[in-house]
Amino acid sequence: MNLLIVGGTGVLSTAVVSEALKEGLGVTVINRGNHPERIPGGAELIKADVRDSERIRQMLEGRRFDAVIDFICYTRDQTAASLELFGSAADQYIFISSACVYDTSLPGPKAEDAPKGFKEWSYSTDKWESEQYLASKAGELGIKYTIIRPCITYDDTRIPYGIMPPYGYHWTLAARILSGKPVITWDGGKARWNMMRVEDFAVGLTGLVGNPLAYGEAFNICGDEAPTWNEVLDTLGRILGKEVVRVDISSQKMKEYCPGREGEIAARAADAIIDNGKIKRAVPGFRQTILLEEGIRKTIDAYKAQNYQKGIDWRFDAQWDHIAGSGFVNYLGTASMKDRAAYFITRHKDAAIIRLLKRMIR
Repeated sequence: MNLLIVGGTGVLSTAVVSEALKEGLGVTVINRGNHPERIPGGAELIKADVRDSERIRQMLEGRRFDAVIDFICYTRDQTAASLELFGSAADQYIFISSACVYDTSLPGPKAEDAPKGFKEWSYSTDKWESEQYLASKAGELGIKYTIIRPCITYDDTRIPYGIMPPYGYHWTLAARILSGKPVITWDGGKARWNMMRVEDFAVGLTGLVGNPLAYGEAFNICGDEAPTWNEVLDTLGRILGKEVVRVDISSQKMKEYCPGREGEIAARAADAIIDNGKIKRAVPGFRQTILLEEGIRKTIDAYKAQNYQKGIDWRFDAQWDHIAGSGFVNYLGTASMKDRAAYFITRHKDAAIIRLLKRMIR
């Protein structure tokens, strides 16, 4: 069985490539090739930008796959382009959506038929519109499709906390805890979300490739554990051997402090208890084998082993210090003058001199 993966080096797709190879599937990856170290040996790399549709058509001419999985569709237009490009090249089209499509403003566990469209977050509405487009268009074209809805997943680059810097910079949170700096919680840190390491997620997704039970269906692929944000911090504190200092604010205040992330904050302030019974019935081998404490420990060990990966996100750190009233700490002893400047400007963004400098630059 041959699998075409669009992406291949992200948090989810890297794990799926590895699991598919482990299961003996032939894997071809379309990727720009910026991180070849993340593509396992045994996978064929087609080095291309997926938005360059003409080039990809030429490179795929005459080839056909049992399934295609597109990991980098976020909007209806991107989904339309992907379906046009890959829909006829494979027997099964697998779309990566998100459990964020569910309307978490409504109470109760979310099975696949729960109400959709969390209107405060464009990511949620965009994914839901993409799903609807796929279902209607695939029906017209006679394409077998499958929709995947992950909840919170994490790997060696991600600590599964609600509001974080980009992947690879999550040691920022660990560094704050180790230095005794406050960690921000919102609305008491009581919201619950299902969480799962990507290694377990990949088993569920790979089990749907070529699976007749998957055609024309959507699946939540998520763990059984649904800890609160406070429980995630408690777990992280135990692993680091340091009690986590917390500063709690309202989600409304958090939105004011973090412009551009208002929808994400609103979503993370509500419970998202996701039902995973359907994927367990379709893929009997799917289960959560890595529990939260073991999973986060793997992440922390990976950061330590890989020189803390990309280091500290100084703007994120400064933003939290702005909220909590803390000051600069050179956690790893590697902060450059540029890092310090980025921190200072973000930390003191409301100061008159910073506002004046910004006006002068403009």
